[in-house]
Amino acid sequence: MGTSGKVTDDGYASCSILPRIFKKDVVTLDNCIRARKGENVRTPGNRITEIGNILEEPLIIHGAKLLGLDDLEPDITERFNHATLPLQASLDARAVANNLIIEDDPEKGIYTPGATKLLLNGKGVIENKVTRDFGEKDLPYWRGLMQMQGQLEVMGDEYTWGAVFVLYTSTDFKIFCYKKDPTFAAALATMINDFERRVVEEDYWPAKCATDTHIIFKDLEDKECVKDLDPKAESTVEELISVNSIIKNMEAAKEDLNTQLMAEMGNHVKGQVGNYQLSLPTSTRRPTARKVVPASPGGTFRAKTIRIKEKKEGRHA
Repeated sequence: MGTSGKVTDDGYASCSILPRIFKKDVVTLDNCIRARKGENVRTPGNRITEIGNILEEPLIIHGAKLLGLDDLEPDITERFNHATLPLQASLDARAVANNLIIEDDPEKGIYTPGATKLLLNGKGVIENKVTRDFGEKDLPYWRGLMQMQGQLEVMGDEYTWGAVFVLYTSTDFKIFCYKKDPTFAAALATMINDFERRVVEEDYWPAKCATDTHIIFKDLEDKECVKDLDPKAESTVEELISVNSIIKNMEAAKEDLNTQLMAEMGNHVKGQVGNYQLSLPTSTRRPTARKVVPASPGGTFRAKTIRIKEKKEGRHA
């Protein structure tokens, strides 16, 4: 069966989180910072990940047979380290290709994105994914593609090709084959070295959402301490006030228009006017037992929206 335990260190960059590192995901950076300090940041698996682990090995064996690979080694429990970068990798499988010419074969679910055919020779890595999503012709970088290219860099010059096996919607099995991307190494080095520096120095990327700010500024000042913001922030405050006003007015307009149409339809479920068909469907809910809210440890939590109150003496006093 597939490996259920994570063999890479949570405090360091690994190939599995490369897509999030390249997206400059603050949560991922924070997890590494906290793990480096000894905190357990690992999330427990669930029944979905458990089934993915169970299916991993038979899917890899089947895919390797379709490609004609030799010396297949599935269920690898070893951790691999990049020769010069602070980057780790775990492999779902590795195998050897003996001068295999691989072409698109939709009947077998085999694809060679970006090339009409590929010559695979020597050692390669295999990454396996199981998803409820519908099948894709082109594999997104985040569904194993970047992870696989990172694994090839970790494994060194001997490894020249990689394949990503994906089981979509329980029965649609597809194989995506690639050569090692020679342009990836430089971008990888830049990003991983920067990531490692940020982990050591606890230097976060700029926030992209409210949740990021809560992570970056987790150590709060005294509640009575008032910070004088950059004067440029006043225009941002005024713009936010304006946007909030627009949203409020539009929500009111939406409610009014919706009410007018509901009144026009009366007790009818369907209606039509001009080029439009309208419906006001019903839904039936079964009675449910009263839910008991589980106990909460409590705590202090920051709001996710700024509250604005204009000074009584005027904005420019």
